[in-house]
Amino acid sequence: MSQNQTSQNSILFSSAVEQFLFAKRSQRLSNHTIRDYERTFRRFSETLPKDLPVSEITPFHIRRFLASLTCSKKTLLNTHVGLSSLWSWMVKENLCQSNIMKKVDRPRPEIRAIIPFSQDEVKKLFASIKWSSTYSRPGKRETSHRLKDYFRSRAIMLVLLDTGMRASELCGLRFSDFIDRSRIRVFGKGSKERILPLSPATTRAIDDYVKYERIKIQDQGEYIFVTANGKKMRADDLYHRISKIGERAGIHSHPHRFRHTFAINFLRNGGDIYSLQAMLGHSSLEMVKRYLAIARADVEMAHRKASPVINWCLE
Repeated sequence: MSQNQTSQNSILFSSAVEQFLFAKRSQRLSNHTIRDYERTFRRFSETLPKDLPVSEITPFHIRRFLASLTCSKKTLLNTHVGLSSLWSWMVKENLCQSNIMKKVDRPRPEIRAIIPFSQDEVKKLFASIKWSSTYSRPGKRETSHRLKDYFRSRAIMLVLLDTGMRASELCGLRFSDFIDRSRIRVFGKGSKERILPLSPATTRAIDDYVKYERIKIQDQGEYIFVTANGKKMRADDLYHRISKIGERAGIHSHPHRFRHTFAINFLRNGGDIYSLQAMLGHSSLEMVKRYLAIARADVEMAHRKASPVINWCLE
C-alpha cells in the first residue's frame, strides 16, 4: 500500500483540519477568515459520533449538519463554502480520494435589497455625531454637550463613504498601509491586496482623529482605528458604533450601507463597472451589475422627470 493510500485511509478529521489551517495561515489569510474556518469545522465535528477518519465521512453527515443549523441563508452558504474549501484542499493534498461536497447542493444565496443612503441621510448621520440631544436641569436652560469619539466617528464614516471598503478591511488598517497622503493599501477577502484612493477631506479627518483623540490613548499600536483602551477595533465594534450613530439620527445604519452608497454614486457620477469592481475587491461582476441596474434606473427616472418631450406633452 502506498503512503498516499495509507494517509487517505487513516487521517482523522481533526488532523486534516489542523493541517488545512496551518496551510491557510501560511498563505497569510486574515484572522477573521481563519476564525470562520475554525468555527465551521468545530461545529461540524460536534455533529459527528466521534473523530472519524475523513474516508468515513459521507455527504449524509454534511447534509445533516447543514440541516441542523439555525442561521441566515448567507451564513449557511458560507458554511458550505468553508467545508468545500476543506475537501478541495484535501483532494489536492491526497488526503482523500474524492470531494464529497460536490454531492451536497450549494444553498441558494439570499438576495437582499440594496438600499443606499440618500444625501440627506448622510448629512443627518454626520450631524448626529457632534452634539448630544438637548437636555435641561432644574433651574437651568436647555443645553447639550460635545460627544466623545467625534473625530473617530467622523473619520470612520468618511473612509467608508470615500472608499467603499468593508468593515473588516477598515478595522485592519495600519499606519504602514498608507502609501502616501492620497492612497492606502487594503487587504480584503483571501488577503488580496488592493490600493484605494483617499480624498483630501478624508485624509484630514484621519489626521484630526489621530491628533485630537487617538493621541490620548496610552497603549497605542499599529492599527489606525482603535478602541478606548488602544486595542484593535473589531468588526462587531464598528457595527455597534455605526448602528448607534444611526439610532441617534433616526436612520437604519450599518457599515455595508456606506459601501452600497459609495458604489451606486460612483456609477451615477460616471465611474465604470471594471474600476468599481477593482475598488470593491469583488472577484466577479455579479454584485457590481446589481449596483449598475440601480444607477441606470435612477437615470431613467431622472429622464422621465426632466425630458421636455414628457413635460411638454409633445405627443
